[in-house]
Amino acid sequence: MEGVRTEGSRADKGREDKSREEKSRAAGVRLIAHRGYTPAAPANSLPAFREAGKRGFWAIETDVRRTADGYLVCIHDESPEQTYIGSGNVAELTLRELYRMERREAETSVPCDPKELRIPLFSEYLAVCREYHAVPFIETKTGDVRQVLEEALACFPPGGIVMSSIDFAHLEQVRRLTDRVFIHHIFSDEDHMRKLAEMGTAGLSYNYPDLAEVPDGLIARTHEMGVCVCLRAGDSPEIVRRMYDLGLDYVPTNRVTPADMLARASAEGVVIGCED
Repeated sequence: MEGVRTEGSRADKGREDKSREEKSRAAGVRLIAHRGYTPAAPANSLPAFREAGKRGFWAIETDVRRTADGYLVCIHDESPEQTYIGSGNVAELTLRELYRMERREAETSVPCDPKELRIPLFSEYLAVCREYHAVPFIETKTGDVRQVLEEALACFPPGGIVMSSIDFAHLEQVRRLTDRVFIHHIFSDEDHMRKLAEMGTAGLSYNYPDLAEVPDGLIARTHEMGVCVCLRAGDSPEIVRRMYDLGLDYVPTNRVTPADMLARASAEGVVIGCED
């Protein structure tokens, strides 16, 4: 998988981006900030995305839905009521109606304008990923996959994004549109793994919350088919390290940062790296 490579306009910005990339490599991990860096700000908020970018995550994950008036927004659930003070269905609400809703949990550990805690536009999320050279790891929750893909490709090269879904039909739509974008199937199985191998440029996650439950040989069989693999969230440096020892290609996390992994490696006197 390729990371994002975009030109910086200033030398100091270029040095900052290089420092972030070197930190991620030194940590030996490809960490995905699940819905942003949520210890600092609410999930799927602009501050959470920005804090993930500042911490040098390889990728920032979000969920994308389409509003009634055709805007793409970042929100996990079909209804906004789990996250915002409001009700209805995102697909049946306009952007203006969603903007009126306040966050149920608006606490952050970083300074931010309260307006930044409104529902983010997908385009705003992409702008944060671009600013910090993080891979957009995009979970599609809308059937209009073409619109999501086209917006992402307007900001990034095909090799610089991941299109992810629990709905395999969404990934089939992506593949009909392009064979150059990396696709990722959530909570997959060996039958779908073989389909992904045929589709090419693909990865998956298996649903094993306990690493001890992962069947012997499963990771190796997946790799033999040319498919990348991850498991459910690694939320401590110890679990992340165990995941990499199992041969996983990337790790979604709700709290572990590249700096955490770098500190662990330094404490153990281990020199580790990761491939591009």
